Amino acid sequence: MCGIAGILSREPGDRDTELRALQVALRHRGPDDQGLWQSTCGQAGLVHTRLAILDLSAAGHQPMLSADGRYALVFNGEIYNFHALRAELEREGVRFQTHTDTEVLLHLYARDGAAMLNRLRGMFAFCLWDSREQVAFLARDPLGIKPLYYAEQGGRLVFASELQALQKAGLASSSLNAGALMRFFSSGSVAEPDTLLKEVQCLPAGHTLVWKAGAVECRSYWQPHFGSDAMELGEAVSLTRAALLDSVQHHFVSDVPVG
Repeated sequence: MCGIAGILSREPGDRDTELRALQVALRHRGPDDQGLWQSTCGQAGLVHTRLAILDLSAAGHQPMLSADGRYALVFNGEIYNFHALRAELEREGVRFQTHTDTEVLLHLYARDGAAMLNRLRGMFAFCLWDSREQVAFLARDPLGIKPLYYAEQGGRLVFASELQALQKAGLASSSLNAGALMRFFSSGSVAEPDTLLKEVQCLPAGHTLVWKAGAVECRSYWQPHFGSDAMELGEAVSLTRAALLDSVQHHFVSDVPVG
């Protein structure tokens, strides 16, 4: 499952106490390892708690840094086509130090930037810090399988895999979003990007968030498209079954038993 969290601030500073509070709050999501990293410029701090699925060794530790130290990444999820992406990068001369999909994300972003998202098949929520540009790039998978919550606080952005992590770390109050609460009572759910907390938003499925010097920009990178062509029932059943079996097969990419 893993847990990710972080603090981005245009005012440099040491945020070790707050970051460790986030880490403790997310410990139940990642019992196998935990990591904390702060940028030398003092603007970014990242936290990770790990549930090891791929490359069970210590090489899979996060936050993971690129070999040149430019990028730092915290990632929750799994990239099902990472073997093919890794092979492609290796043909271009990239050398890998681990057998993780996390490192594939690092190299893919270094090559393609935000366009990398169109190459990914999987479920993910991640934050990548670029120390050269001093910019953070956050993204959530197209169907929103992995959660990512954030709050803007006057030039500062805090984020985490869970609402309660932000609350427990003292980074979000319990003030309710009255409109979202009413929608929950009427429909049983809260539509993105709202949450039940007034000051916290959910990064919508298929969206990115770019943070730089206190400014935030959210963009959609994927939307579902539905064709209008008629289809016979038999063909629809066959295509649906094939898609389901293909999806299940890809979900078995793991270094531990899965069900």
